[in-house]
Amino acid sequence: MSKDARPARRGLPGPDFFDLAGSDPELLNSGRIPDPVPAHTPLFRWLARILTAVEARLRARGDASARTALRFLWALLGAVGLFLLFGPIINKPHDFDAVIAAAEVDEVDWVARDVSVDYAVTRGADGGFAAEIAERYTADFRNGPEPSVERVLVTEFQGHDAEFELGEVLVDGTPATAELVRAATTTTIRITPPTGTEFAGTHNIAVSYELHHLITAEVDDATGQPVDALNWPVFGQLWPQATRGIEVSLTLPAELDAALIRQPQAYVGWLIASATEWLEPEAVGAGDGEGAGDGVGADESAGSGDAADVRYSFTNDQGLPPYPDIVIRASFEPGTFAQPPTTALFWWQSYGPLLPLVVLAALALFAAAARRVVWADSAGEPWYLARSEPPEGLSPELAAALLGKTGHAELVAELAAPPTKRAPREPWLARLARAGRRAGRWGNLPAVRAAARRWRAPDEAVERGLRWVPDSYVRDFFVFAPIAITLLQWGVLRQLSEQVILTVVWWPAAFVVASTALALATLVLVHRPRPLTRRGALAVQQLKGAHVFARATRLTERGPLDDPLLPFALLFERPRRAGQRVAALAIREAGSPAIAAGWRGDRFLSLPGMLSFAAALAVLAGAIVTVATVPPPYEPTTHFSEDASNLPGTLAVEVSGFDVRAELSRDASGAARLAVTEQLDVVFAADSARVPQVAREWRTSYLGQDLGFALDSFSIDGAEVPVRELPQPRSAVAVTQLTEALSGAHEVEVRYTLASAAVDAGPTAAAEQVRWAAWLDTWDDEYYTNPNNPYDGSAPVRPLRIELTVAPDLAAELRGGGWIDSDRELPQIPDADGNTVVPWVAEMATYDDAGQRRELRVGSETVREDGALVVTFDADAVESREVDVLGEGGEFEVSPEVNATLGSYELQIGGFTDLGARLDFAPGTFAGVEAGAAQRAAAEYDLPFAAMMWFTGALLAACVGTAVAALLRRRPPSLGLGLIAFGALPVLLIAQCVVFWWVVGPMPSGNARGVAAFILAGAMLVAFGAQLVAVVRRHGRTGGE
Repeated sequence: MSKDARPARRGLPGPDFFDLAGSDPELLNSGRIPDPVPAHTPLFRWLARILTAVEARLRARGDASARTALRFLWALLGAVGLFLLFGPIINKPHDFDAVIAAAEVDEVDWVARDVSVDYAVTRGADGGFAAEIAERYTADFRNGPEPSVERVLVTEFQGHDAEFELGEVLVDGTPATAELVRAATTTTIRITPPTGTEFAGTHNIAVSYELHHLITAEVDDATGQPVDALNWPVFGQLWPQATRGIEVSLTLPAELDAALIRQPQAYVGWLIASATEWLEPEAVGAGDGEGAGDGVGADESAGSGDAADVRYSFTNDQGLPPYPDIVIRASFEPGTFAQPPTTALFWWQSYGPLLPLVVLAALALFAAAARRVVWADSAGEPWYLARSEPPEGLSPELAAALLGKTGHAELVAELAAPPTKRAPREPWLARLARAGRRAGRWGNLPAVRAAARRWRAPDEAVERGLRWVPDSYVRDFFVFAPIAITLLQWGVLRQLSEQVILTVVWWPAAFVVASTALALATLVLVHRPRPLTRRGALAVQQLKGAHVFARATRLTERGPLDDPLLPFALLFERPRRAGQRVAALAIREAGSPAIAAGWRGDRFLSLPGMLSFAAALAVLAGAIVTVATVPPPYEPTTHFSEDASNLPGTLAVEVSGFDVRAELSRDASGAARLAVTEQLDVVFAADSARVPQVAREWRTSYLGQDLGFALDSFSIDGAEVPVRELPQPRSAVAVTQLTEALSGAHEVEVRYTLASAAVDAGPTAAAEQVRWAAWLDTWDDEYYTNPNNPYDGSAPVRPLRIELTVAPDLAAELRGGGWIDSDRELPQIPDADGNTVVPWVAEMATYDDAGQRRELRVGSETVREDGALVVTFDADAVESREVDVLGEGGEFEVSPEVNATLGSYELQIGGFTDLGARLDFAPGTFAGVEAGAAQRAAAEYDLPFAAMMWFTGALLAACVGTAVAALLRRRPPSLGLGLIAFGALPVLLIAQCVVFWWVVGPMPSGNARGVAAFILAGAMLVAFGAQLVAVVRRHGRTGGE
């Protein structure tokens, strides 16, 4: 009944259920109280009508056997899912050996020799891509006669219908019959001999056909701009024949050739063996005198196409096993070809995996409608009466079970068992006071769960006919369908895991997880529907009447506690409020609040225990999120440019020499300005798989301060080239966006500036430092002479030279400096490879292959006439001398022969660090230096380790505290203490392990921090085991459960 109750029948005023002044005679005499049936939404009513109609139709046409058959079908579908989930992998990809074994020539039906495939591309009437293809080959049936020859073509390509049209089919120059077998995405041309016999020996076969719409709109990985791309597999997975000798040509009209952004490319590969070739035009225009291209395998003929056409071709004379990858790639300006509408099959393949998700979402909605409408409680009378007596035939516990009031179970059970007249009331009052204090609290959850389990064991409400259990076709569907569909999805996902990497292709797993959540929601909705029967609805109305009477008479506030109506009246109060009122009545009757002492008991979850467990779960969740989203703080330094997958095309480029020159000066504001010019000799690979690109990466921060990096220019052979800049957290990456594929040796010049090169070195150094890393620690002193094939050999990087010039006004203020070096005994500098320096002119010793000891003098330091300091590191200018066993040697001199053999290992500068220099100046030399940046950077660097150690120490203290608390207790350990010992602390231990390996795992072996962390973690594990033993043993000795 709502607060604004409508007037009762016969003109009587509506009852005021919230009258707090005392008894309401009008309420007691008002008579009938309306009890309307809850209204449902139109959507749920419509869904319920569908479910009711389906159920009625199935019951009319089916029987028990039909229902069993439906259950069997769902069980069979679930069994299929289990088979896919736990059984063998179906269509498992072949491993390397299996593929090799399947490539035997004796295993193929026939061998294709002297294959020729010509593509004549035009623009169709609708502006779309159109190609006339002519295939010719000699079929050698060396393994026996065959009834037919089959050629399978892709006719559904990238979501477009290729509009396949068959032209002419010739066998030995004679027209032959060809049968077309069309599938969803392919079309098979089945050729039979014109004579009606089988193919045997060798036959010349020619097939012509047309394909359309093979262009896809893509983003060019070289330029990052949209293009119309042709990536057409000539054979691939649809060519099960071995092949010997193949020529493929691509002929374009002049207008389409002009739309190319770069020359076409051919790719031939099989397993790990592959080769690419950038194709050169063989004939351009009419009468221009240009002959065939000079590309590898280029056809010497000018082609037989139209004089205005441009022809590209490539040949391969090697034998190819079955299923070779032969691909033609071409990129056109965007909009060159009109795109057709996407086929329905593409949309089905793209969004078909969402169908189970949609079905399960609909099932969850129908299940909700069934629970709310179809399995709704039966209606009682349109009204009910206030009553001063307990309901007929209902005990307080049964009434609580009927209403599902598990939170009231303990309280009602105590009220329903008052003492006899001869028995003392104080123990009962004490039990009531304690139960009242516990009622409605989170810590009383164990008692609530126990009551729920007790009621479900023998479902008395169902046995007494107060509730009923739905048993229907519809409920079977809601129970079995989600389980079967979900199992099938997990099975398919497991099979898919052998085909793709699910951590990369993540959306199938996401769909399955979402489907599982919907399936669980459906099962929860239909798990235990127990609607009220007519009899149960009448019983509930009697309980409502008792509640009305109790509210009107304020029974729950006035008592007495042994009133038989009180347990029923309390069922309509919140458990916490009902408990407070019962406890107040018990204390008032006993005359002392002390009877409620010890109300928590041993079966009550204390607030500290619950908060500890909740906090432990939050810490674990935070640890998992942190580890999943934040890179390990102490992992070895990695650079974005190291991973070639980040920068396509950079693998096809090698730096054969570099001369990097920097000049340090003070700008108008007094800040340190470092202007750098890089002269690089670069080798571009010929016929690389991607357009070769040059990439460079520089450090942009040091000791917590931004260095003000700015890229000024990037040129190749004196011409500016487009560059894409990729800012990183502590570095900057620049990569060229060349459209044309360069090859051979080229000169690259890069200019950049560090506008705030000086930083605060920290309180211990008491200096301002300029640290210049000309090359990051991943630099190489050798390069592959052929970037496409490392086995062709390598050569030393020459020139290998860096030079730093310090302006005259700064040279006088220089306090120290040298080439960057590393010392393991000194603290490491965060995000910098190298923590010390060696002199500008460093002497060191090395040995050649013959064991000859040789002393080297590396580097030079000169002062110009204007006072500028110039320091140089040049591998070609190293002075050396041979030393005998007595340590005697001649004069130092520059030996080109010796210098040609020197690498980073022999030079011992930059071998394991950045290649560059560091300069130290007095504080205040430069403007723009961030004071305290080094301290903040060091604190930020130390924070993960410190937090992990504090976390480990806190967990150690918590384990010790738990063990002490268990040993000092005289009573059995409470549930709260047990929750801490067996719940919160294990969860925190898991979180600590997650954070520990995230922090300590990537540290170098022998790191002092790592050793300390392992010692503390070991002590924590001992304490954790000790507290488990203490709680278990104390629990057993005190007779706890």
